[in-house]
Amino acid sequence: MKQDGNGELYIHDHSVSELAKKFGTPLYVYSEDEIRNRMRRIRSVFSGYRNVNFQYPCKINSNLEVLRIAREEGFDIDVSSPGEIILALLADFEPQDISFTNLYKSDQDIYFAAKLGVRYITTDYIEEIDKINAVGKSLGKVIDIMIRVNPLLQLGTYSTMAHKYGIPLNQAKDAIDSATSKEYVNLKGFHFHGAYISNQKVFFEAAKKIMPLAEYAKELGNKIEIIDLGGGFPRETMAKKIFQPEEMGEKFIKFFKHLLKKHNLEEDEPALVFEPGKFMLASAGVGIVNVISNKVLPNNQCVAVTDGSTYGFVPDLLIDNGLQYDVMPATKMDMPRLHDYIIAGLTCDAWDVIAKKRKMPKLEMNDLLMIMDIGAYSHVLASNFNNIKRSPMILINKEGELKMIRRRDRYSEMFAPELDVLKVADPNELKKYYDISRVSLQKLWSGELKESNGETPQN
Repeated sequence: MKQDGNGELYIHDHSVSELAKKFGTPLYVYSEDEIRNRMRRIRSVFSGYRNVNFQYPCKINSNLEVLRIAREEGFDIDVSSPGEIILALLADFEPQDISFTNLYKSDQDIYFAAKLGVRYITTDYIEEIDKINAVGKSLGKVIDIMIRVNPLLQLGTYSTMAHKYGIPLNQAKDAIDSATSKEYVNLKGFHFHGAYISNQKVFFEAAKKIMPLAEYAKELGNKIEIIDLGGGFPRETMAKKIFQPEEMGEKFIKFFKHLLKKHNLEEDEPALVFEPGKFMLASAGVGIVNVISNKVLPNNQCVAVTDGSTYGFVPDLLIDNGLQYDVMPATKMDMPRLHDYIIAGLTCDAWDVIAKKRKMPKLEMNDLLMIMDIGAYSHVLASNFNNIKRSPMILINKEGELKMIRRRDRYSEMFAPELDVLKVADPNELKKYYDISRVSLQKLWSGELKESNGETPQN
């Protein structure tokens, strides 16, 4: 990004005013160049291990264009539902590029994934191994699986002691025994879900806990092909200092090779898998919102209400109380920031606060603000609270070419699950209301358009 002499931000040579005028606000804007650079960067960090693999976690941003970029950059994909399997296939991933990992899978889900031939299904609890085996028996097909393990780590403030993910370490051998005894299950390796990791030592300790399990599984006759240490690499927010993958890459590969030798897995050379999500996507996306009012409360507290919201635009702020995003005065970058502002959303809920105690210039109606580093999770978590349409997404490449990769919601899509079953409204009735909501007031009031009764409205 850069700013011009008037203090307005530009993204790859497009001003925020231009983008807001063309696509409306609130608006998600992604830099294709930043996505690709981050993906290439993380791949280079662990290149010291010959059999290293990377998976794009579909859950962080499931847009088909983003999935295409991940595929082109050599990533496989990890999905969490049959819906995400379908998205991956629509983005031209092959079934063997797809791993299916979540906490619960119905028999139908397992059948769907196995029938399509995904690379493997990750089991999250011991009883699920029986379910997978039963589906495999019905299909007459051996199903490849991974076992997700909770290594029960405690490192400073980081802990997996209360994680819902994975089979606890003290039960992991029972899971291995169960998988090994099943006729229609083939154990390929182990998985660790790190969640948000701010201390690189977590990856070392997780590997240290998992490797003895891999050795035990090998002794029972399983060929261990994969050790997946998940994601959790931190994202930059509010200029906080965080560890960078480069700080651990070379050290970790050396440590990993040592563990392979120690646990008799060196000859097998299992694939080392990472699933970096937030690291790749967070900084690649920003949000543009419009200030719709500036209110000064009796205590001199300034409140800028925007047309964005925590519910429909940056919902992860509601989930993580400690999370904060940088907010930039995108059309007033050159003005002194002398005022403390609450940046609020437009929904009818008191929790809808995007930022607190932010230094800003004096804000006015139609000023544009930019919310930084929201490329991961924000859109996929967004809801239609207050029946407000979710925002469009655009992608800009380094040549400045613009591409809409998701349009704004339509009411027909939002209401369809109820209209389809209740049959309370005629489709033509919905279309009439939709058409009115889409009228260009600028053209209408200038006389270029006429009302549906054929008359030009009077001022």
